[in-house]
Amino acid sequence: MMELTKYRPKSQLRLPETRLSRPKMPVIDAHNHLSWYHGSVEELIGRMDAFGIAHIVSLDGEYGTFDAHMQRYVAAYPDRFSVLCQVDMGQIDDPDFGRNMAKYIDECVQKGARGLKFHKTMLGLSAKDASGAYVMPDDDRLKPVWEAAAKNGVPALIHIADPLAFFEPIDETNERAFELGEHPDWSYYNVGTPGFDELMEAQDRLLSANPDTTFVIAHVGSQAENLAAVGALLDAHPNVYTDTAERIAELGRQPYTAREFLIKYADRVLYGTDLIPNAHNTSYNYRFFETRDEYFPYNSWDEHNQGCWNIYGVFLPDDVLQKIYVDNAAKVFGIPR
Repeated sequence: MMELTKYRPKSQLRLPETRLSRPKMPVIDAHNHLSWYHGSVEELIGRMDAFGIAHIVSLDGEYGTFDAHMQRYVAAYPDRFSVLCQVDMGQIDDPDFGRNMAKYIDECVQKGARGLKFHKTMLGLSAKDASGAYVMPDDDRLKPVWEAAAKNGVPALIHIADPLAFFEPIDETNERAFELGEHPDWSYYNVGTPGFDELMEAQDRLLSANPDTTFVIAHVGSQAENLAAVGALLDAHPNVYTDTAERIAELGRQPYTAREFLIKYADRVLYGTDLIPNAHNTSYNYRFFETRDEYFPYNSWDEHNQGCWNIYGVFLPDDVLQKIYVDNAAKVFGIPR
């Protein structure tokens, strides 16, 4: 008997197949992690040119390595890269945490940071204070950080929660059971962390309490499985944007709903991939956004796969593509055209 984890089905459907190596217009990838890339910057520039990527925003200006990350990418190619900075959550118990981190943000922005990045481990799913409590997104100690972002006119890109399946039992009903079986440490079920609903409630309180700060909630608002909820969030908070990073797998299996959502909120969605560009992940992204193709993979089997399904294209109008691919990121992050 074949192991199910080795199952690699090939569809027998005979359908039109659009092969795209480049997008209709050069894109800004507003969500990427260049600390994962270990080749030369020149080789990366070559990939970007080949795949129609005008600019990449790296979220990896970590506390302590921000200057080096800026030097590697922005100093050499300021028109092709931007970097976001991160605060040091290890100092959360310091009475001067807020003041010190606000000052640090000021310094990073002066050096060229185009925003802040908070990973999920910093907001609810890992970071704890001295009492052992998880630091939640709406923690009052973070207020000076959000105020510093607003004062400097830069956004905060936040990742609050993972897919809903990561918070459920890994059993025969979990649609990501294979993925979680290979990466059991990705599961938040019954490990003591806040639950999905608790995180979403804290996220909403954070946004309501900081209307002057621009937020980008990564991965389709942390709940790409529920676009009605994401739409309600965007309606309630005009200071909020979202990105599509690593979520075409979710969007593409609900193409009618996703197309309506992307058109309705075309001014609030940023294109992002979360992936070092290669021929597979760029092509499938462009194919999703631009074509009417049906039932195709969202990634190669050799790369990270989020679920055992195929997706459908949403064939967005050119004016919507222009906003999602380019305009919104340029506006939010202040990237020169």
